[in-house]
Amino acid sequence: MTANKKTRQEKLKKLLMDKKRKMWNELRNEIFNKLGREYNKQFDSPQDLEEQSLIDLIEDTGLAIADMRREELTKTDEAITKLEDGTYGICEDCSTEIDEARLKVVPLTPCCVTCQAKKEGKKPTL
Repeated sequence: MTANKKTRQEKLKKLLMDKKRKMWNELRNEIFNKLGREYNKQFDSPQDLEEQSLIDLIEDTGLAIADMRREELTKTDEAITKLEDGTYGICEDCSTEIDEARLKVVPLTPCCVTCQAKKEGKKPTL
């Protein structure tokens, strides 16, 4: 492995690990702090059917958000595995290296800007 490739891999690993750490912290705060404290009293004693419906909506929304974050964490773990295999940051369509600037913005992207634009039927903006 060349020095440039190793440096790139180290940068990308740090990027993914920072993203994963941030997601875990957000998820933990969402579940334990916000939902646990703010809605705890409401969950204990809804006054009528409307309040119960609101509580159900809040619970469902919280679960949906948690599920989306869980899915994103799973994709991040898959990206870390790809990084260890040497395939992370490589476009799945054209096999070229995805620019680091793109990976900083969209770390879980499977495609380079050009291939993503083709999929979306747009001209790439570089």
